[in-house]
Amino acid sequence: MNVKDAKKLNLPVPEAFCLPNYDEGSIANVPATVAQLLGARIRGLSGLPEPLWQPLGDVKRVVLLTLDGFGWNLFQARQALLTAVSHKATITGQLTSIFPSTTVAALSSLWTGSAPAQHGLVGLRLFFPEFAVSAGMLDFSPLFFKARDALVDAGLDPQTFLQHPGVGEQLAAAGIPTFAFKGYEIVDSVLSKMHGRGVAESFGVMSFADMLVQMRELLDKRAGESLFINAYWPSIDTLSHYHTWQGTAVSAEVRAIFYQLQTEFLDALTDAARQDTAFFIVADHGQELTPVSQQIFLSSHPQLEQMLFMRPTGEPRVLYLYTKHGCHQAAIEYINTHLGEAMTAVSTQEALHAGLFGPEPFAANVADRLGDVVVIMRGGYTLFSEAERPKAHKMIGRHGGMSYAEMQVPWLGFRLDGW
Repeated sequence: MNVKDAKKLNLPVPEAFCLPNYDEGSIANVPATVAQLLGARIRGLSGLPEPLWQPLGDVKRVVLLTLDGFGWNLFQARQALLTAVSHKATITGQLTSIFPSTTVAALSSLWTGSAPAQHGLVGLRLFFPEFAVSAGMLDFSPLFFKARDALVDAGLDPQTFLQHPGVGEQLAAAGIPTFAFKGYEIVDSVLSKMHGRGVAESFGVMSFADMLVQMRELLDKRAGESLFINAYWPSIDTLSHYHTWQGTAVSAEVRAIFYQLQTEFLDALTDAARQDTAFFIVADHGQELTPVSQQIFLSSHPQLEQMLFMRPTGEPRVLYLYTKHGCHQAAIEYINTHLGEAMTAVSTQEALHAGLFGPEPFAANVADRLGDVVVIMRGGYTLFSEAERPKAHKMIGRHGGMSYAEMQVPWLGFRLDGW
């Protein structure tokens, strides 16, 4: 089933954009749903509509698997590759991502149950006035010089950066332990530490099969106990960036993931491990085709570039512009007049208060991290600064924007003792 359409935002954005449904149909509503299934309550956005979880009945354990980049379009187009897994789902639904539809923001919503404007991690690349630097949120390093975790050295505290309590710590207060599974190379990253507040244990895995085996063993070891497992795997997204979601390599990866999921996890669980256990599959976002022919560089628009006092932050599908004094409205008008077929520009304050990044209360300093103007790309267009030109051609599949391909994701639910 599809959840009802998101409320129309009072924003001048194209009808072709898919709005985030923070009311009851986005991935940010998933954590409250997990808590409801486990008989607990957490702070944040409300849960999903009852038809998207209640058919599973009473459970004591929930497993959530997030497949990065596994958009609704890919799910629909590759049904033949999903083995018996999707066909046995008790629940098959469609959710929206959050805005921006980028991994760091989306995973932060899945780990807090709040929207980006509430937890504060609102993009892949953000400006920090307090450190006088723009930095990437995967490695918390300045953009101009790679120095992993440099923002932490400068004073950023991973325990307090996300300005909303984590799912792990909230469920722990209710006596329910949370276990995280992700690649070994990121399990101890700053971002993982932010997400893992209150988590009982984090498992760094070497492969998807390794993840499934370890999850299976944990469920068996803790048979009969209430728990939440939050697992993440990135390979579909990684391949889609370079081959697009339609690529042969991506199809092969989907086939491999779902074959392993069936044979190494769902079919291999003991009866004790299955008992009273719900299992969900979701994605953080999908991907849009972004061909080189639709790349635009700021240097081709010197009049616009002169209105900015620094390079844009965000990413090529959604950019945050910091305008010079008195140039705010002129920048919006230039983009919508001269580049309107490729992108839409709106005032950041207007976007914030319309609820594009989620409802109030907003995190402190969130407006500083979003600049003055939000630029959202249309179709397959991307926008780059001149400094990004050498690498711009490498990715022909991207996300971050508001196309249906980026915003719509599947939601599959199973009761494992009925498998």
